[in-house]
Amino acid sequence: MYCKKIKLQDFRNIENEEIEFSDGINVIYGENAQGKTNILEGIYLFARGKSFRAFKDKELVRFDKGCAYAIMDFEKNGISKSQMTLGVEIPKYQNKRFYRNKVKVSKTSEIIGEFRSVLFCPSHLGIIKDSPSVRRRFLDVAISQLRPIYIKMMNQYNHVVESRNAILKMDPKERAGFVDMLEVYSSELAYLCADIAIMREEYIKKLDSWVKVFFEEMTRGKEKPKITYENNAEEKDFENRELLKNKYFELLKNNLEREYKYGATLYGIHKDDLKIELNGKDARFYSSQGQQRSLALAMKMAEGEISREYSGEYPVFLFDDVLSELDDTRKQFILSSIDKRQVIITACDKSGFDKTKVANFIEIKNGQRIENYKFEKENIEENPQEEDYEKNIEENIEDDEGDLDNIGSIDDED
Repeated sequence: MYCKKIKLQDFRNIENEEIEFSDGINVIYGENAQGKTNILEGIYLFARGKSFRAFKDKELVRFDKGCAYAIMDFEKNGISKSQMTLGVEIPKYQNKRFYRNKVKVSKTSEIIGEFRSVLFCPSHLGIIKDSPSVRRRFLDVAISQLRPIYIKMMNQYNHVVESRNAILKMDPKERAGFVDMLEVYSSELAYLCADIAIMREEYIKKLDSWVKVFFEEMTRGKEKPKITYENNAEEKDFENRELLKNKYFELLKNNLEREYKYGATLYGIHKDDLKIELNGKDARFYSSQGQQRSLALAMKMAEGEISREYSGEYPVFLFDDVLSELDDTRKQFILSSIDKRQVIITACDKSGFDKTKVANFIEIKNGQRIENYKFEKENIEENPQEEDYEKNIEENIEDDEGDLDNIGSIDDED
């Protein structure tokens, strides 16, 4: 799968631009605040159905304009490639409208999964030490691109939790008339918990497997990661859907007094987390900043591999200024691991890609494409010398150990 081109009109600071991409490495470069990330934002809209940084859609519309537009051509389906076009119209004061091959779709969820992308930006580097909600969001975004029904189930789940919470917050006298309804909501919630938890458990097992593979490559087996699913159920409860549903229903039914006290649903998949360990210790507390970044990088690379397993082709990788946040060893690992993948990278300059064999460079200034050219370099070494790479790994691990004093504290709203 690869993005062939995207056309943006009145999108953020981009007045009217059409940008073409190659099927390998694409580097969008320019100074800060010129519109580089806006291009990635436009592409990612078609993977997730919404922006990865705008709180409201109207933020995407160019100043003093009433509507923004984005149209993307891409190819999918591996060898028997088929070309598709996705478009979106974003009125400033109305809901956005998506189009598939120029035909309007009735719901945003209908286009999710058509185009798949893995986004990696600086905020993702904190996924290890950040709150559980950040890791749940990682799961939700990744799974929804593979199984669009997941979006529908999460929307239903959130609606039921909201309705159930409204009853839990009632005055005891008023609440007495809603006891039966509360049990109905608890039963519905239990079924949704079971279905969503099963999909998460399946995904996390694959994630753990691939993260181990990438960490093996990055550290030559010197460090061992482990990712497991933390939720309200036990491993034996996952033996079948009905057993898991009963587990959640019992939790909701037997803890009503506690939930009345807090006026909120305290049990369910909205409290789940990923337990991420490194060398047998909780990575949130006992890993350096460098190690946490390696874990985050491995998780993003793993996300791409799971997508390939599911669909038979790699998604498009979007790296938003993330290479500037990584040391040379991790940067080298990314650039040497993206063969046969389309990668679109934003950077302040192109100097960091001098070892890249083939790349498509796109210069952006004030929301305009200034230059676009493809660079090919002959007789470049495929990989660094083994001994040099080993030396880099050793130095990197030593640096990581020296960073332990700089580990951030956990700020968890859960």
